[in-house]
Amino acid sequence: MSTRKLLVLSGIFLALLAFVILFERKQPTSEERAKSAKRLADVNVEDVVSVLLERPDLPKVELFRHDKNRWTLKSEPEGPADGFAAENLVSDLGRLDVVGEVRTDIDPKEFGLDAPKAKATLHFKDKSVKTFAFGQAIPGTDATAAAEGARFGAVRAAPLAALTKPLDEYRSRSLFETPPAEITRLTLTKGPSTVVVAREAKPDREAGVWKMEKPVADFASGTFVDRLLGDLASERISEFPAIPATELARVGLAPAWATVKVEKGAEIVATISFGSAKADAGGKIYAKAGNIVAVVDDRVREDLDTEMSAWREGRVLSVDLPGLRRVSFVAGELRAGAEKVEGAWRSAGREIPASVAEALGGSVARAEVKSFLPRRTGKAAKDKPVATLELLSEGETPPRVVSFFEAPSGVTGVLAEATGRPEPMLVDRAVLDGLRREAAALRDAATGKPKESGKPNAGGTPEPIPTPGGLLKTVTPAKKV
Repeated sequence: MSTRKLLVLSGIFLALLAFVILFERKQPTSEERAKSAKRLADVNVEDVVSVLLERPDLPKVELFRHDKNRWTLKSEPEGPADGFAAENLVSDLGRLDVVGEVRTDIDPKEFGLDAPKAKATLHFKDKSVKTFAFGQAIPGTDATAAAEGARFGAVRAAPLAALTKPLDEYRSRSLFETPPAEITRLTLTKGPSTVVVAREAKPDREAGVWKMEKPVADFASGTFVDRLLGDLASERISEFPAIPATELARVGLAPAWATVKVEKGAEIVATISFGSAKADAGGKIYAKAGNIVAVVDDRVREDLDTEMSAWREGRVLSVDLPGLRRVSFVAGELRAGAEKVEGAWRSAGREIPASVAEALGGSVARAEVKSFLPRRTGKAAKDKPVATLELLSEGETPPRVVSFFEAPSGVTGVLAEATGRPEPMLVDRAVLDGLRREAAALRDAATGKPKESGKPNAGGTPEPIPTPGGLLKTVTPAKKV
């Protein structure tokens, strides 16, 4: 075969292949065409951008879609819609199977379509519009008369119950729809006091740690903030009382007892105010989400009523043990250090167990703060620490440092000052004692001789002590007299 014919045939083949891929495979199958022929109208649910419901003796319902399952109810007052209810309604309108044949030659009055029980108008992305009208039940059948434009049919499973629900039934029962894991900022205002916590958003990765911005710059308690967010997200609105703006003071919402602003990046997800208890319903309080007055459970009140100290990180330092790369500890003559090299922990040239090396990080991560004290000033500020712990984790520069000092006179415990913490923290002396023990165990693992530092071994030779940099120094034992 000549090269020219081969090229022509190849071109024909590629053209047919492109036709199949780009056009033919998108055509409905015979089964799909049969189902479509039995439906009152074809509706691509994903292309619907808004829904208008009109019902006699009931307010209009206007639903506008933002994203999948995220809808807004345009009403007075405007607010988030129940996304699942809106999606299900649109899906039901796209599944109106006709009993018998679709007709165009009917008298609307004969089937109650001149004054329908409900009308649903769908607007699509391509600016097209479909209007569905539902009339009376067809005698002797389980079908309902319905029309879409000039097309008429008797349809089963007409969603009349959904179409004739009161307007409030289309409102979202959640205080906000955004998943708590996506929230990056939370502001609580109670009277003159404000607490602000925030974290860095990391696309496709777990969000960063919570940090407090007000009233002090410090690490926030991730456990507390996540629990509060979870409680707020799980709150369900039990009713929407019609309370005019002039009467908000009566239910504790003007001014509000507490207000929470929830943000995702630059977007304000929700502004929620909490008021007084509902007198005739135990365990319920009034709330206001945006412009909507609601009644919710009062379980979130306990979280919001906590002292500011509950928002602060209650441990001395948060440590990611798997990400730890270097540790060192110095307390007088006791020195110990280790570094992770190619996945293995080493100290003074010797490989040591990971549990021994990471024990220092684990101990300080478990150390609980008893209280926060004012910064040391004057002579006290120049005191040398009685012990210093350094931790270097993956991606950190420089290492984080925890320095321990004797507590002021009359105070029980020791002070810990840590990188990133604005104030000295009072901790039990047992914390420092535990770190000494962990450091001694690390030193002994590095020397291979489980003896206390500075003591001679059985042969009377000096014992090497690992220093934070991994070097060794020799301590000469004192001569016996």
